[in-house]
Amino acid sequence: MACARSNCNLRALGYIDALILLAAVCAGLYTCWVHTRDATIIVLVICGLLIFAFCGMLYYYFGLVDISTSFTHLWYGCLLGLIAFTNRPSDHDIPSTVTDALLLSSLIFKLFWSSVQRVCGYVTHTSCLLTSIESFELIGFAIACVISTSSMVSMWLLITAFSFTLMAVRLKALLAIPCFALFITLSAGFFFTALEVPLNPYALSCFVGRIAIDPILDIYFCGLSTMERWDCMFNRHRYIHKLILLLVYSLEISFAFLAGHVTVNHEEWYFAIPAYLLFGFLWISLHIVFVITTWTFANKLSECNRTFHSVREDSNKSLSTVMASKGVRYFAMISRCLVASAVASTLLLGGVSWQNHNADFIACLLIVLPIEALFHGVLHELGSTLGGTCTGYAVVGPSAFCRSDGSALLLPSNAMEEYSNRSIGLLNTMQRFFVYHMIDIYSCDFSTSGLALNSLESKLKNFFARRTPDGPRFDTYIMYYSGHVNPVGDWALADNDVLKFETLLEWWGDANDESGARLIIVQDCKTCGQWLKNVQRENEHCLALQSFIMSKSTDPETGVAMMIGDFTREWVDFNCSKDTDITWKEQGRKIKAIYGVSSKWSEFNFHKPTEADIEEHWQHNFPRITHSLIKILNIPSVMDLFSYCYGCFSCFRRWKMKWLPPNVVNTGHGFKLVRS
Repeated sequence: MACARSNCNLRALGYIDALILLAAVCAGLYTCWVHTRDATIIVLVICGLLIFAFCGMLYYYFGLVDISTSFTHLWYGCLLGLIAFTNRPSDHDIPSTVTDALLLSSLIFKLFWSSVQRVCGYVTHTSCLLTSIESFELIGFAIACVISTSSMVSMWLLITAFSFTLMAVRLKALLAIPCFALFITLSAGFFFTALEVPLNPYALSCFVGRIAIDPILDIYFCGLSTMERWDCMFNRHRYIHKLILLLVYSLEISFAFLAGHVTVNHEEWYFAIPAYLLFGFLWISLHIVFVITTWTFANKLSECNRTFHSVREDSNKSLSTVMASKGVRYFAMISRCLVASAVASTLLLGGVSWQNHNADFIACLLIVLPIEALFHGVLHELGSTLGGTCTGYAVVGPSAFCRSDGSALLLPSNAMEEYSNRSIGLLNTMQRFFVYHMIDIYSCDFSTSGLALNSLESKLKNFFARRTPDGPRFDTYIMYYSGHVNPVGDWALADNDVLKFETLLEWWGDANDESGARLIIVQDCKTCGQWLKNVQRENEHCLALQSFIMSKSTDPETGVAMMIGDFTREWVDFNCSKDTDITWKEQGRKIKAIYGVSSKWSEFNFHKPTEADIEEHWQHNFPRITHSLIKILNIPSVMDLFSYCYGCFSCFRRWKMKWLPPNVVNTGHGFKLVRS
């Protein structure tokens, strides 16, 4: 009871916030009437009373809360805009002082109430660019600009810039806070000075602050993941994406045109024009790269959405899984550097073309910067959060056609059929595993008469040499084998041939060539022999082996014989079903999972593009006119600044994996290595 009363008292603060804002608006309108005697104010007050009455009727009698709230905030924005552009007297009289105090009180109480809401968990965060309240208040302020100022177009441009800045802050773009600080600095220091319009700084601060408080606080309090935050943009039709890009490109062209127009009329044009031509060429070249990058990203996003919607009904895959399988992470890591260069070129061009008296140019600069920051932000977050690429190859051979000494074993026809059916079932299980985790399938092979060494060598070398469609190697190569092995764990092949661990490692080393990729071997055999120890002793390559130990071949309680393939089915079910009841640590398990990793496993990271990768990507995807820029651009990796700490962390993780190995190891692709 006390808790419910406390919650009720806290929620009453929201009504106090609305009452203070209403009092501030009423006092502001009265002050405007006292100073101007403008009949328009009386008309607006009457319209306001009618709208408030209409909203109250919608709220209490029809339950249309959203519509009534939207109209209310539309009118609040309009009235605050009217107050903000009212000519203030030189001497502060009592009505002006009271109005300013109420406006500041409204701003402070809004900050307090928004903080209480988030601390107490009253806010449910959803993916959106602007809330309905923010949108309608901005529209209302834009309407007020038509009524009370002659610089309507410039003010509309500034409101547009403020909207894009709020979007960048709400979506937590990496450059959002610098863009917001730049917006406040340039608009307060230069824009309104260039307009030469009467201004009430208290009313303007109240309007901007009340709208900006929630997005700024949500930088800390919003718990949505990257995919959840950007869902409002990702989950759109491809034509919407293309339309948005065309609008962005038109804004970029408008900014370049205004910058050139300002430069021609510059007082020191003999310095400004050569500088504009130099930095303009740089801006055009980098924005050609920007256009191609963003258009390619939109195409990749559309492809991922099509794949996601085609498989969503059959599984519980997420869009992030689809994006990771399509190589979006690697593309984003390269593209974010290129977009960052475009942002820098916009700042340089804006600085070269700068003039204090051109409000339209300042507003266009403030529009373009947050837009480019949004593109940089989404690419930065996707490059940091998405998983890497993975390719898989499954081989199933005869598991009982040889004795322990390697000699042939004759089987009756019914046993041959049983083993064949079991092998086909294993292949289907692994195909299900590959498809579920969006692993690029190289091949799934099965042989009833045994695997030939030459054929297997050719297949494995081709598999290890595979690359993604974008060019780089896959981050992870997963190799599955089920079949006969000799006592030391080497694969028993046809014609008494064997595939030794050292031979497999040699093939992998020749193909990998220090690219940083890793190899995961999953074995479903009677024994893994020395292979597990060999993997754990390996120091040069990043390897992992997942296998099992069968305690007894027959369950004494049920009398059911444990066979090769049972571990595969349990491991795949564990990794492909959220409702599985498999517990690897349960007592008395007949099939006990084991895994081993090499010493470099803890140092593994998904592939990060090097300068050579960026240069190759640039040369293959962008016009020749821009190729020379890659030579002069130095795009350092953020991690390079912390390379001295990375070695210490790697050493700690290596010792932790060796002495305190976890029971479950997340590979980053959705499936896990386990041990009992």
